[in-house]
Amino acid sequence: MNKILGTAVAMALSVILACGALAVGFYHLDVGRAQEALATFDAARADRIYMRLETMLEIGRHIPWIFEKVREDLQVRRIRLAYWRRDYAAILEKTAASGEEEKTLSPSLRFIRANARYRAITGKQSREKVIRDLGLSIRDYARVVETEPAFTDAAFNYEFLLMLREDIAGGRQPSPFRRPGTLGAKPDQMKGVHGDQGAEPSFKTPQQMKVLVPKEGDEDPKKRGPEPGKGSATKKRG
Repeated sequence: MNKILGTAVAMALSVILACGALAVGFYHLDVGRAQEALATFDAARADRIYMRLETMLEIGRHIPWIFEKVREDLQVRRIRLAYWRRDYAAILEKTAASGEEEKTLSPSLRFIRANARYRAITGKQSREKVIRDLGLSIRDYARVVETEPAFTDAAFNYEFLLMLREDIAGGRQPSPFRRPGTLGAKPDQMKGVHGDQGAEPSFKTPQQMKVLVPKEGDEDPKKRGPEPGKGSATKKRG
């Protein structure tokens, strides 16, 4: 009896694991579709895919040891999508944490939050508010580097904001933030995900091309034959 019960339990666990693996496979398939939508500037479609995946993962919340990493990955992807859509206020709201939640915040989410806080700074804010927000982003970058020393982007941003904050605090330069931030930004303006659009240079330098013809064997370049069109016609014998 115990043997039959043990076999039934093992079979049930195998079925659960198989269903979990199948669900993870479908998850990555949909993630690929969302990435394809992002590549074609269709942010709305990518967001719909992520929302559907989030709803489906709620079913597996009672099995955290299978879907925990998947949920974390989806959260990072949705927050990153909001960043490319320039919805910085939503990012700061969703990543707001305190106590133990703040300590366990993943380096990826912390890095995006620091970027979003910096991007949300506008020229309408006071000098003290700008310095405070820069300090919060600097602290996030420092914690990311502490957790993952190989996170070079966070290290670069950390050094850059340190110098910027010192210049603003010391009065060596005024606040450089004159862009509107989240105000007036279009939600589906996806130019940032592919960088700035290229353009032709204002002036062009004429290029002088040199054509080099290799010689064969012991050919002497000083001994040249007749110029084209000036040679004598070849006479055939017979």
